[in-house]
Amino acid sequence: MLNQSAIDRGFFRSVFYRTYEETLMPEEEFTNPDPIKTSGRKHGTYEKLDKDGIICPGTQVSGDDIIIGKVAPVSQTELDHLAQQ
Repeated sequence: MLNQSAIDRGFFRSVFYRTYEETLMPEEEFTNPDPIKTSGRKHGTYEKLDKDGIICPGTQVSGDDIIIGKVAPVSQTELDHLAQQ
């Protein structure tokens, strides 16, 4: 037997929070990476990222959601190496 008002107030519900910390190197920036201009993107869903590259507070996420988007320019040496492969 359960009390209806307890159920209405959220009885048996739980919320899980986890915090993440990320720092930027001088050449890097937080942004939602453009799939056409970006290589090396991780497997996952980028749809929940804002233009600033960070997911909105309070957004429900699953295991495949990307929560921070960070990009860095590729040096000419790295481009040459990728072209040779």
